[in-house]
Amino acid sequence: MEAKKKLIDDSSDWHWWCFVAVIAVLVVGAASITIWRSFHELPNKVLHVRRPSNGVTQRYSDALGISTQFFDVQKSGRLENNLIKWRGDSGLEDGKDENVDLSKGLYDAGDLMKFGFPMAFTATILAWSILEYGHHMDEVKELKHAQESLKWITDYLINAHPSDNVLYIQVN
Repeated sequence: MEAKKKLIDDSSDWHWWCFVAVIAVLVVGAASITIWRSFHELPNKVLHVRRPSNGVTQRYSDALGISTQFFDVQKSGRLENNLIKWRGDSGLEDGKDENVDLSKGLYDAGDLMKFGFPMAFTATILAWSILEYGHHMDEVKELKHAQESLKWITDYLINAHPSDNVLYIQVN
């Protein structure tokens, strides 16, 4: 009886491996056919690729100006050259208890919280944008504004790491 059971178990394992092998062959075959078709049909198709224009449009200029205003609205600290009239100084005593100046930086979501990691992400993306598209920002007179916003964030991040093994990641 046990020999019969063992024989049934062995045959079901064999069927399972055959099923997996057939599926694998079908997947590899489908992928091969798809790749072969894409390479052989590509030269016959006419590709219409939009080339970036050398000039910067007014719509881009307006959108970039509004986008960089977002940084001014979210700023914390003593606001020098404040372009947002309804926005005043805030968070001037952040870090005072620990003898650290954490007054700068950006608020996270329209509240009075400053989170280090989302702010670091913002600084990274802003720096990357300046590196990649700085020439366009310069054409519409927003490069300096973007650089000042980046400096505002990085000043905070530098102050938030006053010594080894000390990093302030959340300020309220």
